[in-house]
Amino acid sequence: MLGALIAAGAWWFARPLAPGDQGHRTDTVLLGATDPRTTIDFTLVLRLPGQSNLTRFLNELTDPAAPDYRHFIGAAAFGERFGVSRSVLTHLTAQLGREGIQVTDSYPQRTALDVRASAGTIDRVFAVHMMDWRTAGRKVFHAPLSAATVPGNLGRAVGAVAGLDGTTLVTDDSAAIQGLTPASARSVYEVDPLSAQNVTGQGEDIAVVEFAQFDQSDLDGFDQQFNLPDVTPRDIAVDGGATDNNPASVAEANLDLEVAHEIAPDAALLDYNAPQATSSGADTFGAVIDRITADGQARFVSDSWGSCEAETPRADIQRDEQALEAAAARGISVFVAAGDTGAYTCQEASDTNHSLSVSWPSSSPFAVSVGGTSLAVTTTGAYSGETAWDDTLEQIGGGGGLSVEYSRPTWQAGPGVANSFSTGMRQLPDVAAAADPWSGWDTYTGGAMTVAGGTSAATPFWTASMALVAEYAGDRRAGQLGFVDPMLYAIAARPQQVPAFHDVTMGANRYYPASRGWDFATGLGSPQVANLARDVAAYLKR
Repeated sequence: MLGALIAAGAWWFARPLAPGDQGHRTDTVLLGATDPRTTIDFTLVLRLPGQSNLTRFLNELTDPAAPDYRHFIGAAAFGERFGVSRSVLTHLTAQLGREGIQVTDSYPQRTALDVRASAGTIDRVFAVHMMDWRTAGRKVFHAPLSAATVPGNLGRAVGAVAGLDGTTLVTDDSAAIQGLTPASARSVYEVDPLSAQNVTGQGEDIAVVEFAQFDQSDLDGFDQQFNLPDVTPRDIAVDGGATDNNPASVAEANLDLEVAHEIAPDAALLDYNAPQATSSGADTFGAVIDRITADGQARFVSDSWGSCEAETPRADIQRDEQALEAAAARGISVFVAAGDTGAYTCQEASDTNHSLSVSWPSSSPFAVSVGGTSLAVTTTGAYSGETAWDDTLEQIGGGGGLSVEYSRPTWQAGPGVANSFSTGMRQLPDVAAAADPWSGWDTYTGGAMTVAGGTSAATPFWTASMALVAEYAGDRRAGQLGFVDPMLYAIAARPQQVPAFHDVTMGANRYYPASRGWDFATGLGSPQVANLARDVAAYLKR
């Protein structure tokens, strides 16, 4: 979230690498060995013996010519079909107990086990040296000096050890001067034609990933200010629930829920919240996504949180990716903010890092990456145009660039996708919307109105918009949308008299220029929501 209270997409999980590793943060200080009696929560990433079959299945889910096209499966079916067997899982749990490792949570999709052990046990079992570190902000956290090694007696079932290291970074404040009201947002992005057809989110559930508490009184104030129906998000605690009541963090949670509510006012909001850090300091994103998938209520998920991909341990990426794969298999779309420092996402962790970089989990092939624009409106509130969001002086802008972890998926194709910057890796963002704080979003927080921006506003906007599209398609018996990225690219590639996207062709994101078709600054562009609903329904009914 960028605005009067907090900048750059709220808190970003910037995890330190081992000293000497490429990308290691220079603003952390090694304090010494972690007390071996310290209890640490972490995650064992389970192997997926059916990974090759899973890859084929996920590809076929979005291929109209394939036998498994749109044959979504639940969490338990995912575990039975692609995960380790029940007997292997039972044996693993017993073996962990003998090693002094307690299983605290598991998931029917069998992607991971949440576990707890002492630092001494972790050192012994996984051949690491757990150490205490301190950030420039004087936060102390745990992190190993090297990556964990899975011992042979666990290796049949465990592929990696995630969540052993982590810290958090609070970003700087940023100011804004004017904002989009709910009415103006619905007008400029053409939501109003759907509202006129009574498409307002009825029957749709939107899940919001949060690592801080929202303030119900602020949501009530927002609804009263703009004459919106009252909403009380359902509070769903994961790993004990969010404990962060910092005003800046609460403002982020409020923004996510308020933007989603103003676009889809009759949709149910599910607030999946977790502590931003476990006792180790590790993030719990994968656990939240696994819980959403296991519950099976929401088909659209908004996540405004992320980390520098290059500084995220590979085991953590693997843990999150398997959770996202299981979500896609169930037909769930997870929209993720691309970040607010332009083409230099790692500057979220260190101002002196000038390497081109992208955000995780926005760079996942199973996430819809949401970038940012600067929106212009006429004096009457109508859409006037958009440029890529770029504020070089403040070192902010819409995230976008190339993943260093994942190849470009086959569905990421169409005009503009293959260009002079392409390397064969996953390209970000997929889509974009208003994020510049100078053309930000009205939000109610701390008992008062203010204005906020950032891709963390664009993300719940896109999530709620697709919930409206799903309702529209359902009313026409077109079926479930599923993971929407492949469909969005297919629709954008088709010439149309009345397009579904505003193609943003001007500006840059501090490095990559906007251009015709897809680009690294704004992806496919921002939505003309009613037109997009029309095209999605037609696409699904082919």
